[in-house]
Amino acid sequence: MSVRLEYDLSAINRLNQRIARLADLDRRGLMQTIGAVVESQTRRRLANEKRSPDGTPWAAWSEQYAGFRHGGHSLLEGDGNLIDSLTHEVSADSVEIGSNLIYARIHQDGSGDEPVNVPAHQRRITKAFGRDLPSPVWANVKAYAFNQNIPARPYLGLSEDNQAELEDVIEDFLMEVLK
Repeated sequence: MSVRLEYDLSAINRLNQRIARLADLDRRGLMQTIGAVVESQTRRRLANEKRSPDGTPWAAWSEQYAGFRHGGHSLLEGDGNLIDSLTHEVSADSVEIGSNLIYARIHQDGSGDEPVNVPAHQRRITKAFGRDLPSPVWANVKAYAFNQNIPARPYLGLSEDNQAELEDVIEDFLMEVLK
């Protein structure tokens, strides 16, 4: 009488092959996918949600500033320059999302109470008292300082829903690699 044991190790071999695919994972491709998704989430926040990633509604315009805006403008959207400027930069292991507009940081962090110093300069004036001038006039402007007092309206970052969407995207990406 004898006992014979047989092991089918093919499942372990398939698992080893899948693990080997993870070692060769195109992380740059994953970062590109993540960057595109977060950029899209940020555009949606600017255009539709009008709130910080933590869910806090953005502060309304001051009454004085609201007087300069027209009906087609909304918080942080204006003519669409901020939304259009959003981009992402990818490296092998990271992705950065942001804008290169000079005022993008002020919208994200606010201006605080520190005065803005404007150096002396010349300004080209094309209108006076609401009317077009026949030809432009140059005026000398003395140096001055003013407080912007712009409240922070964070638009960059991940909400809980954004994080859940990213987890799904990453899981789908990994499942595709592991097929």
